[in-house]
Amino acid sequence: VTICISGNESNTIEMFAYQVSNQCMALVRDNILLPAREHPGLAYVKLSSEEQYVPDVFFREKDEYGNIVTKEARPLPVEYLLLQLPTGTPKDGHKPLLPGGVAPPKFPVVNRESLDMEVFKKYYREQPDEYFLESLSDINVLFFLHTNDTLNFQDSLAELCTAIVKVDRDAGQAFKESPTWATLEQILAVDTNLTASNGSTWSCSICTLINNSDKTLCEACGTPKS
Repeated sequence: VTICISGNESNTIEMFAYQVSNQCMALVRDNILLPAREHPGLAYVKLSSEEQYVPDVFFREKDEYGNIVTKEARPLPVEYLLLQLPTGTPKDGHKPLLPGGVAPPKFPVVNRESLDMEVFKKYYREQPDEYFLESLSDINVLFFLHTNDTLNFQDSLAELCTAIVKVDRDAGQAFKESPTWATLEQILAVDTNLTASNGSTWSCSICTLINNSDKTLCEACGTPKS
């Protein structure tokens, strides 16, 4: 989910949230959708080749006479691939503070910096034990755990997220005592540099996503590795 915060005509702050649709993810997954480099608001469905068959993709829009017309998605307005989401802020927002009124350190933004287990180790060791849930409530921390190749957290992260949302410290403690987290604690106790991507990476020149070195196309936008 992407949230944009900007001023509006009433000189107040307004928030807009959106995410890509399932159709967009399917087009990217099948490597048939490309960005238009000179027009950020447009995408382009690839043509079929000897190596890959690409089915025709269409979208509908109103013409200048108000009629609904069907057009081929070459090009395709990006707005057809996005879903608008409701967004807002809590009336009485409160960010947990560590002892002494100091805010917990912020975890680096994923897919924008090269992250490895040493980065997580440094972050995690700075958190007091009693703030276990707070230290893992950062969305970037959760994403790091979800995409980390060292351990498989996919099946247990749902329980952790539920504990964070409900501020259920008993459930958080149960997660901390789980075999998977105990294994992570053992890894953090070793002075090694285990990378989250299990190898070198490259940054997409279009969307800046950090991709694994074995990928020849960006997993987000399909741009070839340069």
